[in-house]
Amino acid sequence: MLHPPSLQAIIPQPHLLPNGNTLYCFPNSALELVKLDFTLEAGSCLQTSWSQSHGANALFGEATLQHDAQWMSDFMDFRGIVVERFADVSTGNVSFYFLRKYAADLLPLVREMFDHPTIDPQQFSAYVSKRKQKISVGFQRTNFVARNRFYELLYTSQHPLGKYATVADIDKLTFEDVDQFIRDHYRLEDAHIVLAGCIDDELLALADCYLSPARAEGWHSFRSTLQPPELLTNRVSDRVAMPNAVQSSLLLGSVLPYNWDSPEYAQFMVLNTILGGYFGSRLMSNIREDKGYTYGIYSQTHVFRRSICFCISSDVAAEAARPAIDEIYREVERLQREEVSDAELDRVRNVMMGEFIRGIDGCFEVSERYRQSYASDVTEVFTANFVDAVQHVTPSQLRRIAQQSFMPMVEVCAG
Repeated sequence: MLHPPSLQAIIPQPHLLPNGNTLYCFPNSALELVKLDFTLEAGSCLQTSWSQSHGANALFGEATLQHDAQWMSDFMDFRGIVVERFADVSTGNVSFYFLRKYAADLLPLVREMFDHPTIDPQQFSAYVSKRKQKISVGFQRTNFVARNRFYELLYTSQHPLGKYATVADIDKLTFEDVDQFIRDHYRLEDAHIVLAGCIDDELLALADCYLSPARAEGWHSFRSTLQPPELLTNRVSDRVAMPNAVQSSLLLGSVLPYNWDSPEYAQFMVLNTILGGYFGSRLMSNIREDKGYTYGIYSQTHVFRRSICFCISSDVAAEAARPAIDEIYREVERLQREEVSDAELDRVRNVMMGEFIRGIDGCFEVSERYRQSYASDVTEVFTANFVDAVQHVTPSQLRRIAQQSFMPMVEVCAG
């Protein structure tokens, strides 16, 4: 079996900024590129109107008090700087990819984005229009509808993870909503900052100068939390009729009865890979290869703050929806009833360890993994548990995990 690298290789080198914040560094002097990540407590769980956090994330940094959107766009394009933005239920994230030689140009502008954020009214109107169009198109797709309904049933519509926006919700979003959210939540002193790539003393000095604003009197760090949902006691099944669809999208899953730092959760990850986590999985072999119901079927887990969701997803022909669901339950019950063979488990061990090693092959990959861990409140205890489970979990332990993990599931079919 492949052996993992030392866990020390995926732990950042901390650099203390003058204001007391920490800059988390993953250096690689062989690169010319730098990746600069800002993660902020600016997720949808904090918004007071629909799509407020998404809009704030999309429009943050597009303009400042001193520079309009066209100037900012030209500045980035001329230097080949790539800006990526995304928001989830807990955080808002902004990342910059740039050549090391442009750091002295970019970092003062980044400070300006945080100190003097401005929204261009035309860009706000364009955002609203694109967002409405994307949602309208989404509601015509079976997988979009199934995913929304799945999380609504799993977490309830009152929970941030169970809510989803409609076109009518976007119509209610105002310029002032987005502007206020940026001013409240996109503050540099609150950012978790990760730097990866070509890091040298000069770059760290620039970071000290531009990424270390003075903290206001009474400042304190803030972390948003999500209430864990109640575990299901009965199966929930729902069918969403979409008469014009040529296929059906299936989603089955549940909230797992584990915390992220539980050794049992790491063992469940091995079980999940056997079930549907790679191309040679049981679901793929049965439902794709043997039955021909789908081109692909996968199972995965998603770690949120204070909650872990397990989900099986597939797109199938409409007439194959019910047979495919029946086969999914057969494979789940088989894992609860029979121990996995040593040969199958050894194959999965190699697959999982290979994917883990590929996932940390480079400073950008490691820094992104670290950023995701921070966003979901996960520490390297999780990695240690994962490596131990992949190397040492036994067939009897996997059978026991299957019996206690596959709770009554939410079952959604849209099509």
